[in-house]
Amino acid sequence: MGSPHVLLLAGIGGHATGEALDSLSTLTEAVSVVYVTAWRSSEPVRADWERRALRGEFVEAADLDAAVLAAAALHGRLPLDGVVTYSELLLRPQAEIASRLGLPGNPPDAVAVAQSKALQRLAFAERDVPSPEFEIITSERDFAAAAARVGLPGVFKPSLGAGSQNVRLVSTYAELIHAFTAARAERTAFLQSDEAYLLEQRMALEKDGDSGYAAYCSVESLLADGTAHHLAVSDRLPLEHGYAEEGVLLPSRLDQATRAAVVDVADRAIRAVGLVSGAVHTEIALTADGPLVIEVNARAGGPLPTMFKVAAGYDYAAEIGRAALGLQPTGLPEFTRVALLRYLPIPAGNWRVATQTPVEAVLRAFPELVYVSPRFTPGQRVSRQRSLHLASFMVAAGDRTAARSVTRQVERALGIRLVPGFDATAGGRP
Repeated sequence: MGSPHVLLLAGIGGHATGEALDSLSTLTEAVSVVYVTAWRSSEPVRADWERRALRGEFVEAADLDAAVLAAAALHGRLPLDGVVTYSELLLRPQAEIASRLGLPGNPPDAVAVAQSKALQRLAFAERDVPSPEFEIITSERDFAAAAARVGLPGVFKPSLGAGSQNVRLVSTYAELIHAFTAARAERTAFLQSDEAYLLEQRMALEKDGDSGYAAYCSVESLLADGTAHHLAVSDRLPLEHGYAEEGVLLPSRLDQATRAAVVDVADRAIRAVGLVSGAVHTEIALTADGPLVIEVNARAGGPLPTMFKVAAGYDYAAEIGRAALGLQPTGLPEFTRVALLRYLPIPAGNWRVATQTPVEAVLRAFPELVYVSPRFTPGQRVSRQRSLHLASFMVAAGDRTAARSVTRQVERALGIRLVPGFDATAGGRP
């Protein structure tokens, strides 16, 4: 192919842009960027791109539609061979760019299904993909039928969304009304909207017996020119703060038969959605009746590219770039270590960060740490309206037991103490 010209669509979320450029630079020296400025300034990313002296252009776009037009104009000046994004919020323009320019990629209709939990449920029902019972809610008139069919308690969630924001257990009719009202009033980072919400069958995801893990996992896949390569299964730590994610572990501790069952269900779900290209992250509940699909995401799960590198030396981000060029992967991951990504959820309520150990001190104390990423600094206000998590960090270890042990030690060493109320100065919660 020579030196193909790849377009990176960036702006918010997903794999860090600098790391994405590192990976894409291993494929080609021609990497352009269209950066959507609706969320934040492009200047730090532009400076990083310029420092690399890559061939191509760095272009700003004000919103998603402008990004599509900017990519088409760039293609007229410097023809593109592929377009890639690692962000959930940029999947729609990626698909539209690929379709418009005749590049490898997912059909826009398939991405629309992948970004709508309501459309996914309908597709799963039509194709007999095992998934929880559900009802779609678009107005107050739908409450009674939804509660009667699905039953309470149930799980309320927005059709469009990411990161479990506004996903909550509703046990009464009044809680269902409150969840719907609150979700409709919530501002979202998506530059698009979906008026549908779901009430779903409650599944006991919090813990998987006495295993020490949650009762759900995810299948990490790579689609290249319609061929699905299922790379790994990742586990989840028990849920102790509602549906706020607590942690991801790669590779899975599940036995071979269970892994095969969840991969089979994921494969069926991906085909039902209609995805054919790029990364796919399929979350699956582990139930007494077998695996049930929670949702399909047409991108890599947030920390997974880094986790693959840590645990298998596998450049997942580069392989996603290859798929965007219509190429098959160079190989599959072989795991020699364990990677564990720990999220520290925010307790319900309003808080202020009273104390927190400096990141540099924690990194010096634990050589197993890959990174530490606090979301707040001492003195800042904290609530679940901004983020579901106080901090995240990743640990690399030789086995799962060691990874879990170091994770607990790091959590204590971070020393994050919260005081109740935005103006409180005493008391606190670790």
